[in-house]
Amino acid sequence: MPIVSWSDEFSVNVKVIDDQHQEMLDIVNNLHTAVEGSEDKEVLEKLLIDLNEHTRTHFATEDALMKQYNYPGYEEHLHEHNVLLQHLGNLVASVTQGKSPTFRSDYDVSSDWVLIHIFKSDKELGNFLNNQGVY
Repeated sequence: MPIVSWSDEFSVNVKVIDDQHQEMLDIVNNLHTAVEGSEDKEVLEKLLIDLNEHTRTHFATEDALMKQYNYPGYEEHLHEHNVLLQHLGNLVASVTQGKSPTFRSDYDVSSDWVLIHIFKSDKELGNFLNNQGVY
């Protein structure tokens, strides 16, 4: 069962960002299912690497848009991205080293962070981009 399902309330009204957010939530849901199902380390590691790679790609997309349109909140937004990437890197390293974090203690930080980031920072970015004619 998904921990979070995409809904229009998550939309930032910029197609490329919304599409990537949906993919990210799918990976988070798959990761949640794997953790709750006590999947092997290799499965968790692959899902975390997928999430990490997808997140890096997504952040690069946002970064390019923020630079292209001179987003005034760029530095703060970039800092939030770097914090999550550090967290994801730590999770990948932990699982690679054989640790088995539980969803509630570690992975929920990723899903909670994603939702908080979407509702606050990405909505602000979406509004800014929409005012620049980007949808």
